[in-house]
Amino acid sequence: MSYTVSRGNEPGAVLTPHLHEDGKYVASMSRFEQDYVRVESIRELGILAQHGFSVRMSSPTSTNHRAPSLISPSSLQIVFRGAGR
Repeated sequence: MSYTVSRGNEPGAVLTPHLHEDGKYVASMSRFEQDYVRVESIRELGILAQHGFSVRMSSPTSTNHRAPSLISPSSLQIVFRGAGR
């Protein structure tokens, strides 16, 4: 799962799901913490994104995108890998 920044200070930067201090990834229908759904795997995150949830994404190697941004599901690039795929 990734998002490529298209404008701003660092176009072309690639964001990936942000791993929070508690070891979880976050999906949400709004920007408010009370609406966060915390999951343990990127696969679970992808399933939530397919159901309309936005995903907190960041790039630890970027100077402009270290803080997690909430990226809408229509902007995400999601590839599922698994049995038979």
